[in-house]
Amino acid sequence: MVKGVWTYEVPLEKQEEYLKKTLEVIKPFWEAHECLSYQVYQDYTNPTRFVKEQLYPDKETMERSLNIARTDPKAKEVVELFRQYAQNIVRRRCVPRVDDKGYHKFEE
Repeated sequence: MVKGVWTYEVPLEKQEEYLKKTLEVIKPFWEAHECLSYQVYQDYTNPTRFVKEQLYPDKETMERSLNIARTDPKAKEVVELFRQYAQNIVRRRCVPRVDDKGYHKFEE
């Protein structure tokens, strides 16, 4: 499994609309494009800060899914919709190292 993790901010006045669009459009789109899980968290110490996690079965699937935004018009719309609300976006790609099954060796 691999995980894409984004941190970003959404202004307070846009949060309700952002969360509605995420539930209705953004989350279903990515889950229909090989994303196993799409979760959004809000920082309880800074209510404008959010964390989004997308879980994929492997690195290749994640890259393929995320790269469709370059070619698929619908994907471009979904990315643009997210960017209408999100500011100061930072993206990370993560692989598991320790979980309930133990230590995982990192492989490129």
